Amino acid sequence: MAKQLLKTLVWIFVFMLLNTEFSQAQIFYSRPVKVKFLGADLDTSTNIIKITYDLRGPKRRYYNLRLLYSNNNGNSFKGPLRSLKGDFGDSIKAGRGKQVNWEFLKDNPYFNGKNIMFRIEAEEVPKIATAGPENALWSLLLPGLGDLKVRNGYHYEWIAASTYILLGAGAFFYFKADRELRDYNSRVPNTRDEHERLFRNARTDRNLSYGLFIAGGAIWLADIVGVYFRGLKNRRKFAPKKEEEKKKTAWLRPLIIPNVNQFTGSSQLSLIWRF
Repeated sequence: MAKQLLKTLVWIFVFMLLNTEFSQAQIFYSRPVKVKFLGADLDTSTNIIKITYDLRGPKRRYYNLRLLYSNNNGNSFKGPLRSLKGDFGDSIKAGRGKQVNWEFLKDNPYFNGKNIMFRIEAEEVPKIATAGPENALWSLLLPGLGDLKVRNGYHYEWIAASTYILLGAGAFFYFKADRELRDYNSRVPNTRDEHERLFRNARTDRNLSYGLFIAGGAIWLADIVGVYFRGLKNRRKFAPKKEEEKKKTAWLRPLIIPNVNQFTGSSQLSLIWRF
């Protein structure tokens, strides 16, 4: 029973590692973004074409939407169009019923609408994490949570999952060993061989539980430390350095130097602008 459970846990852990996108530390599969064109309506009173679409993709991402059109049956497309209003640009989230309005006469005064076809292009905007080392406290609360703040990926659930699987398995074998040891002390087995085997199993399960506890704790601790140092890196990269700011403004600071006039013997102050 114990060996079978251990094998199951090992296979689960291996499966999680094989599904990890190591480039972004992601484990759970994220479906690619897709655009579903719903239709286009012409408003002759305002010379606007209203285009509706669905943007399907991960909810926490931002996308750059571009609209293009073709008047030669799709052989070539013109754009991206600029005279737009609505759901377009570089801060669009996934959702249904998105709408973008095109004031076509501003982009093409000779636009006649014949053989018109539209194409909507969606490109994910890369995430740029700028959070600092204080976010290690989030990983102290929940493994992997701080990584969402300081790293450029989106999925770090594998850190919490692997940590809790190891700690949970450690707790299972710890209590199993405790039960076996109680049975050993109470001399539950009837034969000497079964009695000695019970002690060996209890010792093996206890050592296994310690190893699992250490492994789970090591992943948790490594995540906290990793988030802290990544946060420090972000701070150095994105936050202005005080020393550099001082150097930039040092030339504006006046320097006041007291001295004595060698001819009159009177003291005076000299104001010097340092460049």
